[in-house]
Order: sequence, then C-alpha cells, then structure tokens
Amino acid sequence: MSYRRGRVAGGQSVPCRRKMRAVTRSFTAAFRIIVARGQILNVTVRAWLRPIAIGAMTLAALVGCLIIAGLAFRAWDALRSPPLDVWHTFVPSEPDAGMIDAGDWSGYMAAEKRVFAEVAQEVSQKLDEDRLPINRYFAGGIVYPPGFATDWNHSYVFEPEGKPIGAAVFLHGLTDSPYSLRHLAEFYRRRGFVAIGIRLPGHGTVPAALTEVQ
Repeated sequence: MSYRRGRVAGGQSVPCRRKMRAVTRSFTAAFRIIVARGQILNVTVRAWLRPIAIGAMTLAALVGCLIIAGLAFRAWDALRSPPLDVWHTFVPSEPDAGMIDAGDWSGYMAAEKRVFAEVAQEVSQKLDEDRLPINRYFAGGIVYPPGFATDWNHSYVFEPEGKPIGAAVFLHGLTDSPYSLRHLAEFYRRRGFVAIGIRLPGHGTVPAALTEVQ
C-alpha cells in the first residue's frame, strides 16, 4: 500500500501542517491556563491584602485619635495651670534691627543697660511670694546674675595685652547668652585677638523678651 503525501501552498506537507496546528493549540491552552491561574492568584492576593489594608487604616485612625486627644488634654491642662509669673509677661524694650543697624557699639551697650534696668524695675522689684533664694530674678537670691563678680548675661569685650592681631566676634545660640562664650573669648584674647561676646536681643533677660524678637 502506497502513501502519497499531499502538498499545500508554500510547499508544506499535510502532516506538517497538522503538527503546527497541534503545537498552536497546545500553546493556546497553556496560555489560557496561565491566565486563569493568574486571575486566581490575583483574587487570592487581594483577599489576603484586604484585611491588612483595613488593619493599617484602623491603626492609623487610632493613632490620629490618640494624638488629637493628647493635644486636647495638654491644652486643657495648660488652661488650668497657675497664672504666669511677671517674667513670663513683661517684655523689655529691646532695640530692633533698624536701630542696631543705624547705631554703633557704644549705642548698643547703652541700650542694653537700659534693658536690664527695666528688668530690675519691672520684675525684680515687683516680686511678692517669689522672693526665693533660687529665683534668678530675686535681688537677694544666690543665683541673681548681677550679684556675681561678672554678669555674663551682658555683652563684653576682651582686649589682649599687646597690640591686637585681629578681632573675633562670638554669637550665642537661641535662648542662650554670652555666658556660654566666655571661655572661647578668653582663649582668643590670650592669643592676641580682641574678643567680642554679643548678647543678642531678647536673651539674658526674661523669657517673655523672646516673644518679640526680630
């Protein structure tokens, strides 16, 4: 019995074409299986992530509520606190940026002297039950700055013994005073520099002075 293979356009035999169709159907079936499994996996992942997302949002909402409650309690606690002391409310007349720019060193020192005189008059001399040894604004206290040999809350100039070789200007940080600069200024003075420690406006006097610093 003889078998004669048929031919199709392009020269391919019938069995070859059948094999190609079978391979194509196999790939198509495999692709459909992959897509179906991907959809199943997608649904599974979503189902797994959903409770995690809900838990995270719930936790975030809870943390937000706790923060708001804490701030509300802090505000309520502040309102029921004792009244502010005089050093929390009195603001001395510090020179502003324009006055400092238009003036000189002697003018700045004169203005600083007036500021401390105001603090002594409006704070130290008006204390009542706060006349305690540990109150820095009580003139009879052990920590009253003017009671020390040097009040380091003021600006100062250290001059070297011989001819100056230069000048070094020191600026303290926020809520600080020239007190923290004295050792560094002395270090430069010994090495021939004119060392200048400046009290910045609103510092070294009363806390309320910082409320109007420019």
